[in-house]
Amino acid sequence: MKRKSFSMFFVKDTFKVGHLVEDTTLSFNASQIKHGSEEHQAIRNSYRFRTAVTKMKASKFIKYYELHQSRAKIVFYGDYSTYRRYNPHVPATKEEYLHYLETEDLVYELLLDLSVYLFKELPFLQELQIDIPNHGRLYSLDVTRQQLDEQLNCRLTDMKDGHHHRYYFLYRDEELNQFAAEFVKVKRMRRKYL
Repeated sequence: MKRKSFSMFFVKDTFKVGHLVEDTTLSFNASQIKHGSEEHQAIRNSYRFRTAVTKMKASKFIKYYELHQSRAKIVFYGDYSTYRRYNPHVPATKEEYLHYLETEDLVYELLLDLSVYLFKELPFLQELQIDIPNHGRLYSLDVTRQQLDEQLNCRLTDMKDGHHHRYYFLYRDEELNQFAAEFVKVKRMRRKYL
């Protein structure tokens, strides 16, 4: 079992430490945790969250992510050079990075796609915050499941099927612009000098 990255998650007012691993098994002592208990459910949800995050678009470029009960936060690297400085061993090219984060429209598309994907895949998730610092601006998405369901005029939980088929969400430019205007906040960042 090879460790991919380190993660911490919050269960019952305490932090627990875990690792994303290449094989898809989660091991814990079954005699200590009762099936169906709150702690068992929290561990299961954190595993499902980590698995969904690793399958997202642009998941290589995530700086960190957190899950607190039904609220998730995901933060991306601000630029390709910062990403390479902290991940020199990962074979990702600048073209791959720019494929998702080169322009403002691509950032909006990524935010919409990630929010739809996570709310579709994770029925326990109720709130989502995604921060993407890019080109001197911070793009922040803070949305609830109910708000996104109303915006899209559907229930994303109903879109999930048991076969894990690839899901394609099609939208027009007007819908993307409406989503960005309603849920995405753009803030100018100050440059920090060391």
